[in-house]
Amino acid sequence: MANVYVLFWFDVEDCSVPQSDDAAKRIAQILGQHGVRGTMKIVGQKARVLRERVRYDVIDALSAHDIGYHSNWHGLRPQVAEYLAPLGWDEGAAEFERRERQGIDDIEALFGQHPVCYGQPGSNWAPQVFPTLRRWEIPAYISGFGYVSVDCQPFWYGGVLCTSHMYGRRADGRDARHHLGLNFELGTPEALAERKAQLAQALDTLGEAGGLITVMNHPCTLVLERWFSTQLKPRHVTEAGYRDFEAFVQHALGVPGARATDARELLEIYRDEARGRRFGRDELLALARSVEGQVLWRQLDSATVSAAELFGLFVGFLAEAGAGGEPPEGLPWAYLDGPAHRPEATTTDFSVPWDTFLAAARAAARSCSERGRVPDKVLVGNKQVLPGDLLATAAEAVATLIAAGRRPERVTMLPSAQAAERYVDEAAARSGWKGSMLPRDFRAPGLLELARLQAWTLKPATVHPR
Repeated sequence: MANVYVLFWFDVEDCSVPQSDDAAKRIAQILGQHGVRGTMKIVGQKARVLRERVRYDVIDALSAHDIGYHSNWHGLRPQVAEYLAPLGWDEGAAEFERRERQGIDDIEALFGQHPVCYGQPGSNWAPQVFPTLRRWEIPAYISGFGYVSVDCQPFWYGGVLCTSHMYGRRADGRDARHHLGLNFELGTPEALAERKAQLAQALDTLGEAGGLITVMNHPCTLVLERWFSTQLKPRHVTEAGYRDFEAFVQHALGVPGARATDARELLEIYRDEARGRRFGRDELLALARSVEGQVLWRQLDSATVSAAELFGLFVGFLAEAGAGGEPPEGLPWAYLDGPAHRPEATTTDFSVPWDTFLAAARAAARSCSERGRVPDKVLVGNKQVLPGDLLATAAEAVATLIAAGRRPERVTMLPSAQAAERYVDEAAARSGWKGSMLPRDFRAPGLLELARLQAWTLKPATVHPR
């Protein structure tokens, strides 16, 4: 079997009882004793409580691991999805930054690390957080829940490496769950055997290709009887839970070919080979020929290029080609978000002179450069065109320009299919809206729509062994 990576990550969030502080410390120590570097997602409120309780022993223990961010106020209303649901793309990103920045600052000051990842509380996934995460230089999204999934393995979305939603139907048709939870059941009869069986099943569905399995825990569940309570488990049950946890860690590390990883190392294992690359003419030709009218990522040797990145490359290439001059030797990669709005349907049943199409490509390239995202719509002559249709047509134009060495007299607009949107899981979204942390009857169709629009940025993350 190829390499199997096991990511142990933790939501350190409970402020109700000091015993939860001790649980986080104990978990961190167990991991350290076995050479495992965990990923500790800290709530801003929890960091402040640890400081107020003068629990620098806990802070020091957690600081030996990767530190992530798990919201500023974990349980307070409005929740993240709640306050972002009525907002659009730009407004939502700004509101997330306004409400959450304080938690980042407090965690960084207390733990001496800039958070390497974010993961929402509960089912509070929302797409507007991604541009803010990039602005904060938080490169990974570690969670057990999201609206987006690619073959139950890590993927790039919004320019961030994501491990959320690692369950469902794989490309080979098999149901898989590559995310395991170890929580309240630790210390109870059969819990350890059940989790070992789940791990075996996850390994089976990974198959010979290997990949990532994530294992998460809330340290507070080792000491509390249930969520949102202060009722403590009997001490012997808590101690049995620690033994179960340690035994599971040892078992996972004993799997042939398996090794523990952390969020920071994942960014190297699943590094984005397109980032920072300059694509030459032959590479652009191969990418252009592969589009075939699909708004979807494409693979070029070790690099995977999102639909949004393809859009930027193609319109940028055409913009530099000029009306009749020599096309450029190549073009550098640049990240782009997807469109912020979905325009009304338009027709592609028309053709225009080359110069008219070139003017549209130049306008699109300017828009990408100025706004950092795929434009919502483009005017080709006097007709409004969907960005996906411009992608399909620009790919054809780039292929013709490079392969034939000449510009066509006219360009016929081509239709496109939003293939990447099928990786957005509406059922998961609707299930998440029923989560206990959100108001009764909560609905967020706007978040789902934005998630689909940002599928332009989606691409699978490829393992590059170290």
